[in-house]
Amino acid sequence: MPYYLDNTYLTDNPWITVVGCGGTGGFVAEGLCRLYQGREATIVLVDHDRVEPHNLLRQNFLPEDVGRFKSQALADRLARAYRRPVGYSVYPFREDAEAYGMRRYPGLAPDGAGLILGCVDNAAARRAMADCLPGNPGVWLVDAGNDTNWGQILIGNVADEVTWDEGAFTGETCHLLPAPTVQRPDLLTAVPTAPPDVDCAAALDLTDQDPVINQVVAALALQAVRRLVAGTCPFMALYLDMEQGTVTPTYATPEAVARTLGGEHGPA
Repeated sequence: MPYYLDNTYLTDNPWITVVGCGGTGGFVAEGLCRLYQGREATIVLVDHDRVEPHNLLRQNFLPEDVGRFKSQALADRLARAYRRPVGYSVYPFREDAEAYGMRRYPGLAPDGAGLILGCVDNAAARRAMADCLPGNPGVWLVDAGNDTNWGQILIGNVADEVTWDEGAFTGETCHLLPAPTVQRPDLLTAVPTAPPDVDCAAALDLTDQDPVINQVVAALALQAVRRLVAGTCPFMALYLDMEQGTVTPTYATPEAVARTLGGEHGPA
């Protein structure tokens, strides 16, 4: 039977924090503004990097953005274009949270509910996002990652040790899922394929990275967010292979959770 991820805390003015505004995150940010035209949603962009000239090749920036913080440049432009408030932070995710004396990121709703959409390419940022999960269905984390011509969308809300029992699934609703870093612990040890001083955009010149991989991954992430907020998302993971032209889902089921906690995971 299908299970749909619990959207109880996301139906009324959802709080969506986008962490990472580079290759994928910039397109996700604009997609969220399009999705929520005429609808209430609190959107916060987080990125401490600045726009560099080579970012213009594959990221959602304009020549006049060069030198500005990515999160600020995007937030200002999207706020003007879509006539809505768009918040931003120019601090690293963990650093900003600790500055406020909070374990969770202050961009989440006052009651701690919300949706974190991670579009990062490093283990430290992924660990920081996982650390903010409270272990209840109030916060969902959607992790969007990619490499040369493949990518994945991982969805979860529990990063610590819990007892997985029938309470995680009731009726047709899935209340709890392992966090992306539990589904794919290799994300916390992965070594970047590009030199450490080269970001995803510059990596295009060093690899055969597909020039539209970020837009495709962003579209999948937006679809997951849309369905999650609507209460119609049955996925805990989506795996993209642009070489084969496929998207392979992992559905949120007790069996899939059991396999994940037993150490199995989807394709890299």
